Amino acid sequence: MFSKGMECIVDEECAMMQEEEWEVLKSIYPDVCISNDVGPFGRTVKLEIPVELSPARSVSIVSPQNHSHTSPLTALPPFLLALNLPPEYPLRAPPRITSLMCTHGWYTSSDLYTQLAGMWTHDSPGVLYAWVAFISGAEFLEPGNITIINPSLLPLLESYNTHAQDAAFGETSFPCAICLSAHKGRHCVRLACTHIFCRSCLSDFWGSSIREGDIGRVGCPDPVCVKAGHEASEEDIARVVDEEEVKRWKWLRAKRALERDPGMVHCPVALCQTPVPSPEEDEDSGWGRLRTCPRCEFVFCAFCRRTWHGPISDCPLQMTESFVMEYVGLAEGDVRRLEIERRWGRRNVERLVLKYEEDRLTREWISRCSMGCPGCGVQVEKSVGCNHMTCIKCKQHFCYLCGEKLSPLEPYKHFNTIGKSCFEKLFDDIDSDLV
Repeated sequence: MFSKGMECIVDEECAMMQEEEWEVLKSIYPDVCISNDVGPFGRTVKLEIPVELSPARSVSIVSPQNHSHTSPLTALPPFLLALNLPPEYPLRAPPRITSLMCTHGWYTSSDLYTQLAGMWTHDSPGVLYAWVAFISGAEFLEPGNITIINPSLLPLLESYNTHAQDAAFGETSFPCAICLSAHKGRHCVRLACTHIFCRSCLSDFWGSSIREGDIGRVGCPDPVCVKAGHEASEEDIARVVDEEEVKRWKWLRAKRALERDPGMVHCPVALCQTPVPSPEEDEDSGWGRLRTCPRCEFVFCAFCRRTWHGPISDCPLQMTESFVMEYVGLAEGDVRRLEIERRWGRRNVERLVLKYEEDRLTREWISRCSMGCPGCGVQVEKSVGCNHMTCIKCKQHFCYLCGEKLSPLEPYKHFNTIGKSCFEKLFDDIDSDLV
């Protein structure tokens, strides 16, 4: 039995230990500690303890009809723990749990109450920290999958899990590979590929690329993603750059898609000229020639540029092309030339012939001074450098001398293979004026 004097000394020591335990707990788990009110019958403490699953565990939501949905989660809704610390705690009396409630009711077992009560001992300097660690570490749950019989909880648990991950991300520091500085997650962006960069660096980099029209660089700057050619999604871009830059990025992306489309044609209506993409149908089916202008809704054939004539009928030879070729082939002063001039108008014929000659000279120059990409057919002109070319349109690697496709992994093997016509000609054909 303690004398009254001894009891007062013990109570004062317990009060000091309670205050010290609360300060330590608050310094380690500041978000857990809700309130600590001192009253005549001891302290009233309220804690909100989240449940963290590390590593992520599979949570199965089972309906009464035995239908289940499994989702990997890293956090579960918190427990609300209210307790009373009597004046004799922690030396002579345990804490009294007045309320233990699980948010959203996902945990219905009463085992946790018993487990917490059994953790206090007479020689313990305090049990609050152990309780918080026990609940937050999910040590009260059985190992393996977690089964919850309440299908209505699925959206609540997934929403809480996402919110918890975002909150943890915002308070964690991450190194930015661009500026080489560490930043809190709230100042960073985690891309779909999981690489993380500070928002300021990524905004400057992507914004500059969009303004310059180089949307191929609007992607993850990590070397692995750059090598793989991964571009950013619209969702990631909208999180980083402003609205005007997002609009320009969308326009540039649509423009690039049309330029890379080998079947793209322009609307033949003179006042429209809108690019019309190729359809999904096979070009050889007949319907593959059908085009509908998205702007003026003119329906035409992609081959002859005339009003749509059906998938079976052959394209008529353009009348202008036929009589211009006939006119050019005739000798000057020929009677048949005069007949064509009278029929179509001399000035019109001269204009069409001039255009025909310009097109012919252009085709000859392109054939003589450039090489067609074996991937998409676009003509590529080399001014200086090696004969290993990369098409800017379809990214096909090829040899500028012979036009052969090259492997993107070993593009220079072609120039090092004995027996090839381009053997040791990687820098062959250099303009003598540049040497």
